[in-house]
Amino acid sequence: MASGEPQKQLLSLIRDFVAEKSQGERRVADLKKRFLEVQTDLDAANAHLEAAKRTKEVSEQELKGSQVQLSMAFASIKTQEARIFLLQEEISKVGSDLDALKAEENVQRDEFISTMNELNVKIRQFQEMVVCDFQKQRCPELSSDNADKYNSCNQVLDVQDALKDLKDRIECINAQMHKSEDEYQRELHYHDE
Repeated sequence: MASGEPQKQLLSLIRDFVAEKSQGERRVADLKKRFLEVQTDLDAANAHLEAAKRTKEVSEQELKGSQVQLSMAFASIKTQEARIFLLQEEISKVGSDLDALKAEENVQRDEFISTMNELNVKIRQFQEMVVCDFQKQRCPELSSDNADKYNSCNQVLDVQDALKDLKDRIECINAQMHKSEDEYQRELHYHDE
């Protein structure tokens, strides 16, 4: 029996060893499996990290692009503000020019009216002279006062010259008025745009 005891112990040791070896192999297999799972998780985490880095880079590039666009928009706003300021100054200048043209038009109109009044006086004088001259030719016995007043042909020529001069002045004034009206209309049209 004594010899059976060491055999049992040896068998027990072998069983224990086989059990431990089997358990160790299972543990190694479990650890390998766990290692592979962790390795897969690590690879997934690394891939996720790389994707996050790419997203971050893309976001940073978009942010830089947005900042560039923002600075360009600010520059464009400043340019537009400067342009608006210049346009307002130009509108103010055009308004002043328009007021000056209106004032000049009023002066020219007043001069025209004054010239027309002078012309009317000279036309009346001319008509009176023609009537008197006509009456003188038909009735040579007119009084000497009227005859002295309108007897000279030079007076007729003077009046004709004055009428011609007045007509020329009227044409000049009319041309100036048309020119002023055209300028005024152009200024209004330019101002409306």
